[in-house]
Amino acid sequence: MRHVSAAFLTALLLLLANRLALSEEASRGHPGAGRTVSHELVHADRERDYLLHLPEKMEPGRPVPLVIALHGLSMSGKSMEWLTGFSKVSDRHGFAVAYPNGLNRMWRFWERHELGERVLNEPGFVDDVGFLEAMIDELIADGLVDGDRVYVTGHSNGAYMSNRVACSLSDRIAAIAPVAGTMVPALSGATPPRAMPVLYIHGTNDHIVGFDGIDGFTKKKSSLTAEELVDWWAEHNDCLAARDPEPLEDKADDQTRVIRCLHPACEDGAPVVFYRIEGAGHTWPGGALQPQRLLGRTCDDINASEVIWEFFSQHRLPESAVVAQEPNDDRAGEAAGQ
Repeated sequence: MRHVSAAFLTALLLLLANRLALSEEASRGHPGAGRTVSHELVHADRERDYLLHLPEKMEPGRPVPLVIALHGLSMSGKSMEWLTGFSKVSDRHGFAVAYPNGLNRMWRFWERHELGERVLNEPGFVDDVGFLEAMIDELIADGLVDGDRVYVTGHSNGAYMSNRVACSLSDRIAAIAPVAGTMVPALSGATPPRAMPVLYIHGTNDHIVGFDGIDGFTKKKSSLTAEELVDWWAEHNDCLAARDPEPLEDKADDQTRVIRCLHPACEDGAPVVFYRIEGAGHTWPGGALQPQRLLGRTCDDINASEVIWEFFSQHRLPESAVVAQEPNDDRAGEAAGQ
């Protein structure tokens, strides 16, 4: 009897110890939680890289939403993290953020104009669309990211790329939020397969990517105006008539004012929300210090990163857009033209 009691006691102690160990592991969360770590992958015979920030309270085995934040021209993933403060927003709300790096610090949104076709054999061709797709695949395959909740935002050159990705990868991206960037006319002829939820932010005094579509360097109209981009997405999404513009509270003494314009969603559930920042320049609202002499005024009435996440959190990829996930190796082989 004593032998049985001792065995039972030993088993009970082992069970309690095991539960304590599991509880301690759960409290620690994912080993990468709360950190920003550099990752590399090879796509189309090129070495590419990105930073990944996992939220502080992320738990192993529980995929989270992903926000892809695309930097501007001559910038980097690290500078995008610093500018936007998205990693802190990630920790507060429980989503991951990827900060990919464009080759030579730029995104080639104009490449691969023929949507759906791969023309990787052209000299100097860079498949940025394919790189971002491969990055998404990798993070889904690693069990880190919920494939139905992948979002893209970007600033300036990254905003142009956000619009491009929305057209080319609408079966992978749930919503986009371009900031201080529009779309080139060549892409405006695209017909994305589905309606895309869009939140768009642009300052009226942007002298680099003009609100009026005029390029700050060439002084020529090379892009859609901000209003034309809003109308383009609203028409594509078959939105309802725009509601009256809504001035938001003027919280900061920064000589800017936020006007929110909503094109409500129709049955497909894909609205277009436009934040027109009157008096603001080529800046990220609420972002880190941005020199006014170079970029114009920064609006602090809103925090763009918080506003963008609030919008993203309301959307997920519709079932009609979900496609079977192919293994990374197959996608990489296709992209390399093998």
